[in-house]
Amino acid sequence: MAANRQQPSLETLPTKLLTVIAIHLATTSDQIMEDLGKLRVTCTVMRRVCGQRAIGRRVALLRCWEEMQWNQPGRYYSLIRLLLDVGNPEASLLTGILDFFRGYQPSLDQLSCVAAGGLNVAVYLYALMLYRNAGGSATADMAKMYIRRLEGEEGTAASGSISPKILHNFICRECREDVVYLVVRILWNNVALPPAPGRGEFPCDGGGCGFPNGCGEDTLFCSEDYRLRHELAAFERRIVD
Repeated sequence: MAANRQQPSLETLPTKLLTVIAIHLATTSDQIMEDLGKLRVTCTVMRRVCGQRAIGRRVALLRCWEEMQWNQPGRYYSLIRLLLDVGNPEASLLTGILDFFRGYQPSLDQLSCVAAGGLNVAVYLYALMLYRNAGGSATADMAKMYIRRLEGEEGTAASGSISPKILHNFICRECREDVVYLVVRILWNNVALPPAPGRGEFPCDGGGCGFPNGCGEDTLFCSEDYRLRHELAAFERRIVD
């Protein structure tokens, strides 16, 4: 009797559960497009589920973009266009890097959208380039806000709880490694930074700003300006080496 019992079909499962399955695959697979393709052909319901914009937005493109760009460039650029249309943040990040570093008129628009969505590597890169190109205090303040958010200090500036020598760069350092890799690989190690306004020097409020705190490359800073300048200098050194 038990041997004749039919296994449940995917078509009998709730759409919400099927969506969870597809999203899990889109965010964890190392062969995303192949695996999603296999899932799509299992049944009509799954084909419809995999075609949802929500699935496209969750595709973890950073897991496979490099191999796909190298081995299947036509498919890669078609996929980029499709994912941009559904608002995939990782597709916007890859496109935003090209827009800024290689664009005829360098633009931070794509990076701005991704940073607003909270993708850490985009937040880091956008904040640095925003600060580098800041034409006024409002733009610089926005860059500082993004770095505070990245480091988990959001709200501390307004409350006045940031005091000298406690600003750190734990998350910035992690993001820097990822961003340097992406920029160098996307631009084929031929990185040229667009021109930016010059910045004057100003004294360190606390003295000895940027000293090591005993945690590898993590350092402490007396002000948000010095932290951003430190990160910007470290980033620029890495991409032009």
